[in-house]
Amino acid sequence: MQSIIFIVPYFGKWPEWMDLYIDSIRRNPTIDFLFITDCDTAVLTDIPNISFRQITFEEYISRYKKMLGEDIQITDPYKICDLRPFFGIIHEQDIHKYDFFGWTDTDLFFGNIRSFYTNDILQRYQVLSTHAIRLSGHCTLLKNTPKYRTIGYQIYQWEEALKNPDFIGIDEHGMTNALCMTFLDKVAEKLKCSINNRLLNGLRKWKARKYYFVEQYTTPFTSIPWIDGSLNSMQPDEWTYDKGIITNKRDKDRRFMYIHLMNFKSGKWRHDGTKAPWEEKEISMDIHPDYRITIDRHGIRTQL
Repeated sequence: MQSIIFIVPYFGKWPEWMDLYIDSIRRNPTIDFLFITDCDTAVLTDIPNISFRQITFEEYISRYKKMLGEDIQITDPYKICDLRPFFGIIHEQDIHKYDFFGWTDTDLFFGNIRSFYTNDILQRYQVLSTHAIRLSGHCTLLKNTPKYRTIGYQIYQWEEALKNPDFIGIDEHGMTNALCMTFLDKVAEKLKCSINNRLLNGLRKWKARKYYFVEQYTTPFTSIPWIDGSLNSMQPDEWTYDKGIITNKRDKDRRFMYIHLMNFKSGKWRHDGTKAPWEEKEISMDIHPDYRITIDRHGIRTQL
């Protein structure tokens, strides 16, 4: 079986749904998670596939500065997303015994990951994304090879991105371009022209032959068409977590790799101008992982 580890730096205060998040990790016992955090680690203890390292945010960033330059500006924990392409360097010792390494967010609940990323898929592909159109920042896996451990250095203007104190998002678009753009794409971009011919399309397919970019429909309320073609706020808004099984009311028995809460809790990435249902109001957080859980516009509620 191909071995996997997710690296999860998290600083500040655990989210309200942390117990359910940890339960969803526990139900994926063959996949390891390493947390780097200054939070209370009691919730992480006694779970065989979770390890953790307690460290302050400042201490963690200082390790990156030693490798990437003292002038990088990582001023808050969210900006760590821009450091993800360099996890393979910073965490080389942590990942050395694994076939795949990657990163994920804490605002999601996992289903059965290996039912989507089977051993056959892991043997055939080297980069795995839960979006078809780009690398998914909320869940990415990379083959543990020198090429992918150092992929951050292939990102266009990565130094400028890390010197900018604002979040840039190079873990998604920067990585996608570094992985997928051909030499001809880069020439066309510099010349500000479009090249679209059989040769270029063939080069793109050849370069992407080891990438498993498959839409897993994990993040509702986006402009990426849903299974039924719906967009944005018309996408499924009532989900269920049942002891590690993720489903939704619309798609009935179809199981999902995870449910991403991003657009439930914030309207920042909702592109139709609608407000997130959990934004700026009190919501229910009644969580008992041993029972069926509903995730909807009212919050996260246990069905007793």
